[in-house]
Amino acid sequence: MIFYSTDPDVALPKVDIYNYLDSNPCQVPPGKTVFVDPLTDRSLTFSDFQIQTKQFAAGLQDRFNFQPGQVVAILSFNQYDFGVPIFGTLCAGGVVTTINHSYTVDEVVHQLKDSGARLIITAAELLPTAVKAGEICGIQTDSILIFDQTAANGFQPYRTLFAKRLATPVKRSLEDIAYLCYSSGTTGKSKGVMLSHGNITANMSQIMSYDAPIIAQKDLIVLGFLPLYHIYGLVNCLHISLFTGTKTIIMPKFELPSFLGNIQKYKVTNTFIVPPVALALAKHPIVNDYDLSSLRHIACGAAPLPKDLLDMIEKRLGIYCRQGFGMTEASPLVACIRPGQRKDGSVGPLVCNLMAKVVDANGKGKCAGLDQLGVGEEGEWLLKGPNVMKGYINNDEATKNTITPDGWMHTGDIVYVDKDGNWFVVDRLKELIKMKGFQVAPAELEALLQTHPHVLDCAVIPAYDASQATEIPRAYVVPKPTVAASELEALKKDIIKFVEDRVANHKRLRGGVKFINEIPKSASGKILRKDIVKLDRAEDSQGKAKL
Repeated sequence: MIFYSTDPDVALPKVDIYNYLDSNPCQVPPGKTVFVDPLTDRSLTFSDFQIQTKQFAAGLQDRFNFQPGQVVAILSFNQYDFGVPIFGTLCAGGVVTTINHSYTVDEVVHQLKDSGARLIITAAELLPTAVKAGEICGIQTDSILIFDQTAANGFQPYRTLFAKRLATPVKRSLEDIAYLCYSSGTTGKSKGVMLSHGNITANMSQIMSYDAPIIAQKDLIVLGFLPLYHIYGLVNCLHISLFTGTKTIIMPKFELPSFLGNIQKYKVTNTFIVPPVALALAKHPIVNDYDLSSLRHIACGAAPLPKDLLDMIEKRLGIYCRQGFGMTEASPLVACIRPGQRKDGSVGPLVCNLMAKVVDANGKGKCAGLDQLGVGEEGEWLLKGPNVMKGYINNDEATKNTITPDGWMHTGDIVYVDKDGNWFVVDRLKELIKMKGFQVAPAELEALLQTHPHVLDCAVIPAYDASQATEIPRAYVVPKPTVAASELEALKKDIIKFVEDRVANHKRLRGGVKFINEIPKSASGKILRKDIVKLDRAEDSQGKAKL
């Protein structure tokens, strides 16, 4: 059967993201402060943001002859003005691709080439990576600008691009691509998720309708530390804050003392977190050193939040804490628990304008026949709605494997729905490892490990680090026969260092390396990852390793 949102549908915007902003749907006063830098107390008002984005758009057009559909890459830590070049690009009719600031040169090169980016906005500290990647991709140095207030190593601040004139916002179709956000897949290289103007404005409307009672509290102050290149932060801490005129403190990165200190200093009422931060709020003794009495509401996403951890936070802080379910491919929010709703381990009901179905996953493997299931029956979650992506750029095969001909998107998650319309996520079809909300593709690490001179075969699985409340990558390795038993411990360290030198921080083998005689595989040669996971869990429970 098909399940529909229990909320009534809402009217969706008929214009692109920037023209929707220009219409000021929430009637934000021009002088309302929307973004604040806690390190310098620099800030932007709603009017500042509108003016500067139009100046940036005009500069793109005048200096670079920038045309609608061309791509600008943002490679940076969080900045209070992170949204200026983003919305400036949208104002000029362009497309934005946001890049993980921890990526290596090779990873940045892949995204730049795949997205077709022709300009890079970065931070001074990231110039070595940006310049090298740009050189490989044929991006000229004068097309690399920085967020910083002054020039660095000859590279100019993006604000030097501001024109004296204000650009007229380019009108784009709701079907035109606005963002290329990259999401890892089980096939290795990250895939560019094509999110249209209609996808993003639809999900904003869904969120603003779904959370209307919270947004109606005009004295809200949000603390945003989520990386703004990630869809979770991009929509919640940039788009929603901007459109609703919510004062948002933008932290450059997460550090627990500064996180707590900013809540105390700015009287923060709301924030968005991930499970490792939830763990700290529930258990870390330093929390008691700060006045967090202004805090009212916390929303947790990016990975599952155990119910007992959620309860611990609420009891300790005396606030409401909830979790939701989202994915880059859904722009991102799909389901969320409402304030006041019972918490029983579900991720809540569907947001408005969205429908879903549960299909036979053939023993939690690849779907067989897409047989539809009913209430209480476990199967794969499929979604359909205005916030569902158009597909993956330059990857028709991945798109066809994810979106059915009639428009249903596979989530890769095993779920069931109860009689009240609450959704419970019980497993994953995907083999992705969720490291603090970031996706790690085992196949990508396996391909890298196989280039090590002393590795014969390998497999990467998720281990669980309870101290950080997150999955971490762990490698099972078959060493080459030439490796003596006395050399294995040294080889472990060498493999870990080998990977560390070649991947982003969140992809490192924090779960360590274990040696095994043979990687279990199917007759077709596919790694039987679940068999390795069972072996790994058995070894963990026994507290000893096996060969």
